[in-house]
Amino acid sequence: MVLEIITPTFFIFWFGVGAIVASVVAYIVGNTIWEILTFIVVSGILILLTRPLVNRITGEQPRKINVDDIVGKKALVVEEIDNKAGKGVVKINGDSWRAYSKSDEVKIKKGEHVKILKVEGAHLVVEKEDMES
Repeated sequence: MVLEIITPTFFIFWFGVGAIVASVVAYIVGNTIWEILTFIVVSGILILLTRPLVNRITGEQPRKINVDDIVGKKALVVEEIDNKAGKGVVKINGDSWRAYSKSDEVKIKKGEHVKILKVEGAHLVVEKEDMES
C-alpha cells in the first residue's frame, strides 16, 4: 500500500486491502489455501468494481492513437535501432515505440530521424530519413 504513494494509478492499493483481509482470514482459519483465495478474490473484486470509478474521478482516459496517422511521419531515434540485437526505440508525438529497421543490415544511431514505413503489431518499421530519396 505504501507503493501507492509513489504511483499515481490507485491500483496497487487494492492488493494491500486484499492482503489485509487475507491476513485476517489466515489468523481466523489458519489455512494457506483460504488465505490465497481470499487475497485473489478480494483484490480482484475491488479492482473490477473501483477501477472505472477511479478513472471517472481522475478524468484519465487512455490515449487513443490511429496508427495510420503516423505512417509516413518522421520520428526521433531514442535508442539505437539494431535488428540483429533486437533493440530500437523511436519517439513520435510524445509516444515511445519499439522500432525495427526496414533492412536487417542497417543500424540507425540514437538522435537520427527516421521515416515510419508501417506499423506491425506493437512496433514500427522505419528507414533512415535520408534514404527516402
